[in-house]
Order: sequence, then structure tokens, then C-alpha cells
Amino acid sequence: MASNGLGITESLVHAPVSNQGAYAYRSKMGMVQSAEWDVFFDDFHSFIVATAITNGPVANTPWGWQGAVIDSGATAAVTTTAALGATGVLTLSDATTSEGVAFYGTKSVQLTAGKRFFMEVRVRTDDVTDNTIQFGLSDLTATTNPEDLWTTTAANLVAFGILDGSAALKMLADKSNSGSTAETGTRSMVADTWHTLAFYYNGGSALRGYIDGNLAETWGQASTTIPTGVALAPFIGVLNGDGAGGATNYVDYIRYVIER
Repeated sequence: MASNGLGITESLVHAPVSNQGAYAYRSKMGMVQSAEWDVFFDDFHSFIVATAITNGPVANTPWGWQGAVIDSGATAAVTTTAALGATGVLTLSDATTSEGVAFYGTKSVQLTAGKRFFMEVRVRTDDVTDNTIQFGLSDLTATTNPEDLWTTTAANLVAFGILDGSAALKMLADKSNSGSTAETGTRSMVADTWHTLAFYYNGGSALRGYIDGNLAETWGQASTTIPTGVALAPFIGVLNGDGAGGATNYVDYIRYVIER
């Protein structure tokens, strides 16, 4: 039993400080749902909803998510296979150029001054220079294009991942359509390799992006471009941009933690 009498070790309640110097954004952040921390985690061990349910999930979305935007020729499916090095994998595929998939939750997340937040995903892709993979928060969910969830023309968003044309990680943030542009980080993704991507808001003026626990980007534009005080929906999406099609992307899990 833990010394505080809870019956569980402290590392289950809060993430410990890494002795490897990585994953600093997890340090002292809540790992279980509590009055102090709002924690969401989806390992995709459930199923894709094949047919919309009245007053329930819409078609082609994982259970527990609000909706999906799926272009013609693109697909979303849950796979359980040891060959991928993970179980409960969300597979997002497309057939031709500019086609993709995105899914999103309810507008239940709010970045708040003085409150820390991080969001992370474990992903892999078969092509890091011709695919787009972005995840984050957006207030634009009523759309017919997956990419609308992470474009800089959205009124409020923060997103992190890769864009078509480069393996280098990029961060996007915008508040009230302020016109901010994507910033390129110092690290890149590798094809057919699992990566843990994350972004962290420190509750003040700092917004940072990470890959495999290592800092890749510090948002350099004005803090007024960080969408604080706005109801946002978590999302993850992919888009093919190489013209040949056949791109395949995998999501092992998605998690976010909010300090109440």
C-alpha cells in the first residue's frame, strides 16, 4: 500500500519524472481519472460502428467518438494483429490522391490558463513524405473534408504531426482565425516505424511538440494564437497526397490529460 493510504503506488496516480530525460510533458501529470485530472485513453480494443445507431454513435467511427469524416475510397477499421507490434490498432487507409479519414470527439476539451494539458498518440505510416498525419484539438467538426480539422483556416485549433511533402514534424495553432501558419520542428518521423507524438500546453504561454518523448517543436508565434478558453474537440486524421494512393496509417492509442 502506498504511504498516502490510497492502496496504489504514486506512479499510477501521477507520471514519474523520467530518468532518461524524455517524456518530460508527462511528469507530474495525472494518469487516472480523478477530481484533479480529466484523463481520456482509447486503445482501440473495441469495434468500428458499421451502421449509425439512433441517438448513438455515427457510422464508421470507433466507439466513444462523436463522428468521422471519410472520403470516398478511404476506410477506417480496427485490427488486432501481433504483426503490427500492437493490439487494438485503428487502420486508416486511402485509395487515391487527396483522400483521407478523420474522426473526432465531442467539444469537451478546453485549454485554460494555469492548467496543464497534454495529448499524445502512437502512430506509424508507410510513407512519411507523401502522407499527412495530424492530431489535436479543433472547433470545426461539421465538415465534409477530413483536412478541415487541422487547416490553419479553422477558427480555433492546435494540431501536431506531419504534412504532405516532408517527414519533418509540424505544429499548427490558431485562435479566432488569427492567421497563424504551420511551424516546422527539428525532428522527423521514419516510415514503417511506431512513433509516440505529443503536444503539451503548460497553462501559460508555452506550446510544445514531442516525438518519442523528445522535444521537436516549441511554438514560436504569439501566445494569442493558442486557442485557450474555447470548447474544442479531440481529433486524429490522415490524408494521402502522393497521387498514387494506397497509403496505410495505423493508430495504436490516443490519450489526453487535463488538469482540472
